[in-house]
Amino acid sequence: MEADKRCIVIGAGIAGAACARALADRGWQVKVLDIAPEPCAAASGVPLGVVSCHASPDNNLLSQLTRAGMSYTLAFARKHLIEGQDWSPTGVLERRFADTDHPKKPWQEPSENSVWFSHVHLANAEQLNAAGLNSDNSQDLWQPQGAWIKPMALVRALLSHDNIHFIGLHKVESMQKSPATGEWQLRIKHHISIPSMGSSHTYTSETAPHIVLATGAQTPDFLNQVLYEPHMGLHPISGQVSWGLHTHVHEPLPPFAVNGHGSFVAHVPTANGTAWFSGATFERNNASTVASAQAHAHNQHRLSQLLPQAAQALHAQWNSDSELHAWVGVRCASVNRLPKVGPLDEQRLAGLHILSALGSRGLTTGLLCAQWLADHIEGKPPAESEALYKAMQCDLENA
Repeated sequence: MEADKRCIVIGAGIAGAACARALADRGWQVKVLDIAPEPCAAASGVPLGVVSCHASPDNNLLSQLTRAGMSYTLAFARKHLIEGQDWSPTGVLERRFADTDHPKKPWQEPSENSVWFSHVHLANAEQLNAAGLNSDNSQDLWQPQGAWIKPMALVRALLSHDNIHFIGLHKVESMQKSPATGEWQLRIKHHISIPSMGSSHTYTSETAPHIVLATGAQTPDFLNQVLYEPHMGLHPISGQVSWGLHTHVHEPLPPFAVNGHGSFVAHVPTANGTAWFSGATFERNNASTVASAQAHAHNQHRLSQLLPQAAQALHAQWNSDSELHAWVGVRCASVNRLPKVGPLDEQRLAGLHILSALGSRGLTTGLLCAQWLADHIEGKPPAESEALYKAMQCDLENA
């Protein structure tokens, strides 16, 4: 008997779109529900993000995850996004700052047979000079495969598949498993806006044998209020990005993405002109989406440490209400900074899965995690990095 290949994904950010695409490419029919009218309404709506790996001499779990994840994201970008408009493989300069409490270990140049060889090297004088930095005794790193990507363009491309049906303005208010059919039954509040009558709502239902929770910062509330399950130690992190146009910038800005103490990306084409982006802030246990002058000041201070020359070149814009803009969103993270991916509870909640807590690395890790989840839903071993996925499963079970 052929398997019932129907799945409902709740959430239309990077995590939800990546899960939907991974399943749709395998012949599944996928409905993607979101409370917002359009995809990418929450944290994945950030205007720009950096794809890079977490460089660590001990090659820890996060390093392995981000290094493996990059290959999936960049392969999809090359095939489905417009280079120079939706994304750009500029490379990424990673600043390494000394910390008296947690000093950085000196980076040893990797040999040709090292897992790091094609991913990370010590930055050379040309790269450092292009960023306006002194190359003497630098421990800064260069990631040649690094890139910037516009998340909204990525999500649109992920959802662009005949087997995916996006439905907005749908809020899942309750769900339970039918004893008769074994399928999950969702009760959904559908918001309706009629110009002559104002806003209203109606109730509808959806059923499917498999459900994926990709609800980002709303995951703890969803687990508690809809499923009456523990929140798995997930917490919100508010982040504000500061950005502006190059209109009155007369000094050269780095031609590539820079991170390490916040991040900075310039020369980005937008509908309003070429733009630069700085941030985002990292405000733990804060779910605010209101822009603040304090967050702008924090981003400015971090930029002055990350790239002193760029900070000086943008000084006038940082102090102009008309030229400095903000985007604010709330990310979801776990205590150990690793994603939550896999079944919630195969005994009690069979068919219910989660992909959440991507934190600030959704662009880097989301597509790989979605492939893992699709493998699991189909009852197959992970096609890529099986040992890494099993390590992630241990983390999920111990949450």
